[in-house]
Amino acid sequence: MSPTCGSALPGAGSSRTTTAETPQLRLVDGDSRCAGRVEILHQHSWGTVCHHRWDLREVHVVCRQLGCGVALNAVCCAQFGMGSGPIWLDELKCTGKEDQVWKCRSLGWGQHNCNHYWDAGVICSGFVHLVGGHGPCSGRVEVNSGGEWIPVSDGNFTFPTAQVICAEVGCGKAASVLGKLPFREDSEQVWAEEFQCEGHEPGLWFCPRRACPGGSCQHSGAVQVVCSEYTEVRLTKNGSSQCEGQVEMKTSGGWRTLCASHWNMANANVVCRQLGCGVALSTPKGAYFVEGDDEIWRDRFHCSGSESFLWNCPVTALGVPACSHGNTASVVCSGSQTQLLPQCNDSWSDLAGSAASEGHTANCSDSRELRLVDGGGRCAGRVEILQQGSWGSICDDNWDLSDAHVVCRQLGCGVALEATISAHFGEGSGPIWLDELNCTGEEAHVWQCPSLGWGQHNCRHKEDAGVICSEFLALRMVSEEQKCTGWLEVFYNYTWGSVCHSPMEAMTLSLICRQLGCGDSGTLNFLVPPREGSRPRWVDGIRCRRMDASLWQCPSDPWKQRSCSSKEEAHITCAETPQLRLVDGGSRCAGRVEILHQHSWGTVCHDNWDLSDAHVVCRQLGCGVAFDVIYYAQFGKGSGPIWLDELKCTGEEDQLWKCPSLGWGRHNCWHLQDAGVICSGFVRLDGGGGPCSGRVEVNSGGGWTPVSDGNFTFPTAQVICAELGCGKAVSVLGSLPLREASEQVWAEEFQCKGWEQELWFCPRRACPGGSCQHSGAVQVVCSEYTEVRLTKNGSSQCEGQVEMKTSEGWRTLCASHWNMANANVVCRQLGCGVALSTPKELTVEGHDEIWRDRFHCSGSESFLWNCPVTALGVPACAHGNTASVVCSGNLTQLLPQCNDCWSDLAGSAASEGHTTNCSDSRELRLVDGDGRCAGRVEILRQGSWGSICDDSWDLSDAHVVCRQLDCGMALEATISAHFGEGSGPIWLDELNCTGEEAHVWQCPSQGWGQHNCRHKEDAGVICSEFLALRMVSEDQECAGWLEVFYNNTWGSVCHSPMEAVTLSVICRQLGCGDSGTLNSSVPHREGSRPRWVDNIRCRKTDTSLWQCPSDPWKQRSCSPKEEAYIMCSGKRPKCPTTAPCTDREKLRLRGGDSLCSGRVEVWHGGSWGTVCDDSWSLAEAEVVCQQLGCGSALEAPGEAAFGPGNGSIWLDEVQCRGRESSLWACAAAPWGQSDCKHEEDAGVRCSGKRTAIPPTPRSTSSASVVPGIFSLPGILCMILGALLFLILIILGTQLLRRSSEHQALSSFEGAVEEVLYQEIDFPVNPEKEILLNSPGTPSDGSATKLPYYTGDSEENGDPESAPEPRKQHADATGNGYDDVEESPFSAIPSSPGLKEKNFFPEEGGGARYSQTGISPQSPSEFDSSNKEELASSLVLRQEEPGYDDIEPIPM
Repeated sequence: MSPTCGSALPGAGSSRTTTAETPQLRLVDGDSRCAGRVEILHQHSWGTVCHHRWDLREVHVVCRQLGCGVALNAVCCAQFGMGSGPIWLDELKCTGKEDQVWKCRSLGWGQHNCNHYWDAGVICSGFVHLVGGHGPCSGRVEVNSGGEWIPVSDGNFTFPTAQVICAEVGCGKAASVLGKLPFREDSEQVWAEEFQCEGHEPGLWFCPRRACPGGSCQHSGAVQVVCSEYTEVRLTKNGSSQCEGQVEMKTSGGWRTLCASHWNMANANVVCRQLGCGVALSTPKGAYFVEGDDEIWRDRFHCSGSESFLWNCPVTALGVPACSHGNTASVVCSGSQTQLLPQCNDSWSDLAGSAASEGHTANCSDSRELRLVDGGGRCAGRVEILQQGSWGSICDDNWDLSDAHVVCRQLGCGVALEATISAHFGEGSGPIWLDELNCTGEEAHVWQCPSLGWGQHNCRHKEDAGVICSEFLALRMVSEEQKCTGWLEVFYNYTWGSVCHSPMEAMTLSLICRQLGCGDSGTLNFLVPPREGSRPRWVDGIRCRRMDASLWQCPSDPWKQRSCSSKEEAHITCAETPQLRLVDGGSRCAGRVEILHQHSWGTVCHDNWDLSDAHVVCRQLGCGVAFDVIYYAQFGKGSGPIWLDELKCTGEEDQLWKCPSLGWGRHNCWHLQDAGVICSGFVRLDGGGGPCSGRVEVNSGGGWTPVSDGNFTFPTAQVICAELGCGKAVSVLGSLPLREASEQVWAEEFQCKGWEQELWFCPRRACPGGSCQHSGAVQVVCSEYTEVRLTKNGSSQCEGQVEMKTSEGWRTLCASHWNMANANVVCRQLGCGVALSTPKELTVEGHDEIWRDRFHCSGSESFLWNCPVTALGVPACAHGNTASVVCSGNLTQLLPQCNDCWSDLAGSAASEGHTTNCSDSRELRLVDGDGRCAGRVEILRQGSWGSICDDSWDLSDAHVVCRQLDCGMALEATISAHFGEGSGPIWLDELNCTGEEAHVWQCPSQGWGQHNCRHKEDAGVICSEFLALRMVSEDQECAGWLEVFYNNTWGSVCHSPMEAVTLSVICRQLGCGDSGTLNSSVPHREGSRPRWVDNIRCRKTDTSLWQCPSDPWKQRSCSPKEEAYIMCSGKRPKCPTTAPCTDREKLRLRGGDSLCSGRVEVWHGGSWGTVCDDSWSLAEAEVVCQQLGCGSALEAPGEAAFGPGNGSIWLDEVQCRGRESSLWACAAAPWGQSDCKHEEDAGVRCSGKRTAIPPTPRSTSSASVVPGIFSLPGILCMILGALLFLILIILGTQLLRRSSEHQALSSFEGAVEEVLYQEIDFPVNPEKEILLNSPGTPSDGSATKLPYYTGDSEENGDPESAPEPRKQHADATGNGYDDVEESPFSAIPSSPGLKEKNFFPEEGGGARYSQTGISPQSPSEFDSSNKEELASSLVLRQEEPGYDDIEPIPM
């Protein structure tokens, strides 16, 4: 019977149970015995513990039970990996006093409601540590069994025990053991056991122990252990280890040879003694050098000769240059353990000639020793000699640089810089050994110099001599007001100079702070302005190791006067000052608030915690502004002290601890009440369609400020992309206009190297005078894609399977839609020349899921990730169908130039895998269609983008464009600048494609630049792979049913899984804010429609819905109940009664004689203002009239024709096409930027009276609302009104022709008389007729038939009965232009990019068309009409109010 809930588990700790029945406990998959996932052995199976209610009380029990000290952290959510087997315990409720974790209350053995994703873990302090030394690898030995840290006594403490401790704490081997260390307090207790390790144990916990009698161990004090990275030494000759040869040391990195620089006989004697090889005879340089060894170890040893081990000698590495090849240290030992060196003679003259050679230095034994003390280093201080067992000083009588030189040389400290007197380094004690020294400077030992003799002097210790040698080093922090914060400086070569901050990792900063007595950790400060003045910048590239006890032992770049620029000098803050951090929040700028105080990290209680407090935290950390305040330990419960409570910040403090509170450590809270913060972050990308592209803006606690493009570097962009979780930088664009003329840019330039963790940590340079030179703001585009490679047989080369590196690792690409344009980009990017083919036989077995993203390159891109990408609706790739490329491998090889004659290329494709390839500098694109597969057709030629004229433009031509752009087949060939007028050249006219050409410029035409067109005849196309997005709602702009336009039909989108990132992408794409939510409470929709796509999973780097992976397109992707209804954060509020809200209400006319005439005024920024008449024309007036419901524009008067206004002049240089849905959709200068006066206010006069617009269902999309079909009476009224208007115009024209006094009119009449019309009944090319009727082409019988509007057929509800007309053209040669009028009305969608073009089919079969005017006629109807009547007819072009509005149609 299992225990009931809340009971302790019986018998688990009973002494009567057998070993097999007693549960066991362990921690696994951590980095030590005392950290990892908690596992229990029960009923012969290892199982885990669920993290429900898992906190520090439970962790304390685990740590104590394992002998791992105290709990540091309670780890949840399988952070040490998911376990396997049973989940033994859940809902543990320990008091913290239990001796076994299964004695805590729980649900019972095996009772839980968890899975292994919730496995609990632990981080314990460990059983032993070394404290009070120069780092974690030296100091007093202390142990902890679950309570306090207790020192270990020196009684019977053994060297093998020290070895076990050094290995356990990851510090190599024991170098020394020192006893008799005084206790910190007289009452301090020592550990009541003696450890008796043998040296092979995995940790001190496992060593045998002996309890001290009566619980009190005999001792002389605490014990101290010094560990070393160096673990063994050997001499090698011809590969064998013996008593002569090259000196090698074993470190954590393996065996390393030592450099001969600074290697001397004192070092050699230590090595020989340590190896039991007698004494050193010589130190030949390089004599035993072995080729092939790794880099020579640069650490320099400075032995006195009396040390027992080489690693007991002082060591330096800072500033030591690399050792020259072959310059390795060697030693020849005597080989006899009993051999002794001869005693040294005090007379230097007797030894002067005894040096045989550089490689065989004279060697003698001397019991005397020399040292420098109280100087802050081994190379500066008071001179002391060990003689007859006593250390004594030297008197300063006659003390000069010659004497000091001998001391410096003897100690291996270079040359003397200063000989100090008068006890400069403090008075010594003991004997004064020497006086009246008179050295020549060449002696080997200072006691060889002439003097009064040992102990003969007339001095006192206030005359003690000292020395400062050239290799003396010192360290300091320079600051005006703080002890442990400032510029780091080192004293070298007798001069103070700065230290460079690269790379300065945490271990280096920790060691520096400890050496300065400023705590155990530090941080680099990049926000302080550069220092003034000039000084040496001595050293860079400092890389301290765990075992280094001082900065002098840390490897670095060599000493240099100018090791870095002045902007890279290190400014450090050590942990003596409280520090602040946010933890467990997923980034540096979100998480639980923690403060380092008195060497311990602790938390802040959430009592009175609000945004004012959070603002201080965010500003102090350089994390922008506070987004949210977090209560109740939502980022997890902390550990350690609760430092602050009841904070009452104003929000203006620069440090959190400066806010009023109860005081340090005063609180009435638990860690369950730990406070947290979510900050905005220091940097963001804004306005680019997502969080991973846009203008670079930073925030240091105030507003968002743009970063200028002046000296902005690509490495800086890489740091920003990495910080934002957006992969790598793809492009950096400068000269981005500022949003307002008065907008300020950030007053610093960032100078990132690329490896920094965040932009905040990058070096910066303050701009002179606080103003940076720039051409505008800077924009960065990041990409998930980071690398590309071609692999074949496991190696990367210039042919093989295409693989891309993403955040998920290397992925193969699918061959579907892979083409030669893509392949050429890959080859160019890899430096592999040009693509030769894209075979499908290079597949490598064993790869993971094939990446489905489709790339649509033009071939000219520099990187594959610069190409457009689609993933929405793309199906999974068939196994083995991977994209491959064969590149030429020749960087200089060029592709042959493409031939414009398609017939020459028709038969050249060898196979599916070996597509023909040629070079073409021309490019093709579709613009102003809100997608890459719809828009105005433009060609890049001779460096200029130009358009195609719509003469003879039809589906055959459009098919070629769609295929060339990898956009499927053509649905519609649009004419009459349907997607807006282009600019630049009109490159082609009268195209006559068959539909099979590879490039549109291979089609027959009049030739490059040969045409008789204007840009109002620009051709466009809508392809089958064109996609559009909208929101359908009765009354809201940014909430409604989400619909996508696919396969020429609007359909809904399914809501599974629709996570926050996906909703954010959708809302941004629709211009409805940055976030959204699913609304599942709305009733289901009526009617039937496709439900196109489900399971959309957008990634952070996706900038549009089309880039998001999903399930494949399907007519029924989900049930009607799963259609997505979305509410975006940018939805418009209800209109207030005191201010205009809708676009129509934000526009008004004043000073006219009716509601539809007057001065144009707009509402912006809380006030009404006017519009300047610069660039004001009928096109702009047409938009105003339509927006106000006032019909068409008749006149666009300027110069304050309706009287000058007052207030602001809000708009200037307005440039509309005439079909925009509102005036704000037109191009214009920024709001409020104008060089006008109110005497230039613009006005309009519209044709009709202002009418109310009935409410219609609204939709927010890339296209506007689609109203229903016009009724027959309405159409008849339109026709009659238009005919009446035409008759009036004809009469006016006849009157004008009779007025010969107007010269301009006479010229116009002459031009009209010469008009010659062509192709009134334009015959379709037979080839095109075949193509139009061929399978797969939209035709009468196809699903994608192009219906045309006629009053009868639409009224009868039979769109299939509408005739399909041919195009009608009329050439007016009077002015050299071809003003073509197209009569048919297409029900196929036109441009979703232009909100005023309403072309999408509605559910009821209705459509709103972009063309307006007279009902169309078929060609046959046109031919049979009365030509005489036509001679006097005119067509009013209402689409283009700014151009030749009246055109004669002659016979």
